[in-house]
Amino acid sequence: MAAMKTIDRTELIEKLRVARHRLNAALDKFYSHGLSGDPVAMQAAALDFATSIRVMVHHTPKSTSLLFQIDPSYWDKLIHFRPLIAPPSPDVDGRPTMTTVVPFNLTFGMKGASFTRYRWGVDPTAKMPLKNWWFDPFWDNSGEALSNKDLVLTLTNKEGGAHVDGDVPTQYEAAKKQGYIVISGKAISDVVRLANFAGVAGDELLEYLQDHFPESA
Repeated sequence: MAAMKTIDRTELIEKLRVARHRLNAALDKFYSHGLSGDPVAMQAAALDFATSIRVMVHHTPKSTSLLFQIDPSYWDKLIHFRPLIAPPSPDVDGRPTMTTVVPFNLTFGMKGASFTRYRWGVDPTAKMPLKNWWFDPFWDNSGEALSNKDLVLTLTNKEGGAHVDGDVPTQYEAAKKQGYIVISGKAISDVVRLANFAGVAGDELLEYLQDHFPESA
């Protein structure tokens, strides 16, 4: 296989600037909608920001990430990361006495309920290398672990960001079944509910870019 053509750093930074703007614009759109609003618009915005995250972060021997091309040590730079690890449910006679669902935070205002957006700098001590943020579970309920990588790649490769494929990872399917949201009698789609966590990851990534790649602003 032919080697990938090297791109000049100046051009790469310009591409990162575009990817960063694209991510921020999609996040703004996603969080501007109330949960009783247009579900199609919310899902479209979610697929847009998930795709932007993938372009910047996801790296394999066959698919080189944008950040790797700029700085191969990007994996080691710190990013905000606070995993949500649920304690095991207590059992009575071998049966679970409760079900722990994927948590979410809502804000209630004049326009109704909306997802609460991650605020930069709120918890500066909760930082890990980007590699951990990408590969380690951000959610683990009774062994059904879901990483930012699992979530972002499923949104892009399975739910319509770049491809549609019904063969989704088991951990993503399990997370879809863990709880639901109903606002004013209207059920919120599982894709939108889980995309909120990719939204948190997106804002964490924007904060990371500000810290480590300020020239992309």
